[in-house]
Amino acid sequence: MLERRIDELAASRAGILEAVDAERRRIERDVHDGVQQRLVALAMLLGRARRSKDPEHGAELLRQAHEASREVLGELREVIWRVYPTALDSLGLKEALAGVAERCSLPLRMDCSVPPGLPGPVETAAYFVVSESVTNAAKHSGARRVTVTVGQHGAVLRVTVEDDGTGGADPSGSGLSGLRQRVAALDGAFTVSSPPGGPTTITAELPCA
Repeated sequence: MLERRIDELAASRAGILEAVDAERRRIERDVHDGVQQRLVALAMLLGRARRSKDPEHGAELLRQAHEASREVLGELREVIWRVYPTALDSLGLKEALAGVAERCSLPLRMDCSVPPGLPGPVETAAYFVVSESVTNAAKHSGARRVTVTVGQHGAVLRVTVEDDGTGGADPSGSGLSGLRQRVAALDGAFTVSSPPGGPTTITAELPCA
């Protein structure tokens, strides 16, 4: 049993390192392909506005630049939240998940009932399970709505994310496998049910003790 446990811990550690590297690469792509390109476009708009000799044209370029700056700020906030949501530290899990619901492009029903004093790693894992699952549903599932349920059952925090999309989610994909490894590092359980035609249900059970 001890040897098996050592093997499990070694595999979990290796999985976490792979997940961290994959997340770093994804953040780098988000910054390079998203934020950086928008900043370049913003600089070009401002340069054109500065060189414009037509006041009306210059004013229109400045308006476009102002709108572009707001979009860049929104995208930058999204990248920062994917690195680590500071609301977890300052406001707790429930408020951090409320931020996920606000940013979701789909109608999202949230039922979150968690006690105070949850271990920090458990809150962090629960947040990323919800955030990643909701993002996947909005981008890939064709869903019309998402339901998130978070609650403590005995010594376990259970997180469930369900969408009414087309199903067929790949549990071995980089996003879901990264979540599985994150949950496994806390001795938790992670399951994905996504038959063709849907719905997709993602469940994480995280020990709190």
